Amino acid sequence: MSATLRFHASNEQAEINVTPLIDVLLALVVILMIAAPLTMKKLGVPLAGDHETAPPSRTATLSVLSTGELFLDGNAINRAQLGATLETWAHSPQPPALDIRADRETSYDKVASTLAIAQRSGLAAIRVQGTGAD
Repeated sequence: MSATLRFHASNEQAEINVTPLIDVLLALVVILMIAAPLTMKKLGVPLAGDHETAPPSRTATLSVLSTGELFLDGNAINRAQLGATLETWAHSPQPPALDIRADRETSYDKVASTLAIAQRSGLAAIRVQGTGAD
């Protein structure tokens, strides 16, 4: 006796239960909404009415060329000398303001590394000047 197997085609379709997935996603959204403000860094911006400080007595200009060369007030200087000079100025009784100017073709990395040296020196007034749109 041979047995025959019959397969019946059924019209039933399997469906995925998405309710647990939605619950997990909503829980993640709530966690991110609570955690996001805790990870933000705050940057203090001095306002005009906070405290009165005397303006810097003089302004020094630091030029960054596209080749990476640095010129402090028109004189060539290397990065090690720049850090030492700026630290000396920062600890003087009347520290100058530092204007950093870059050529139009200067890469961002060169300007950013120079700005980092200036920031580590402790100078309070550092300004980065753009080249303008021509």
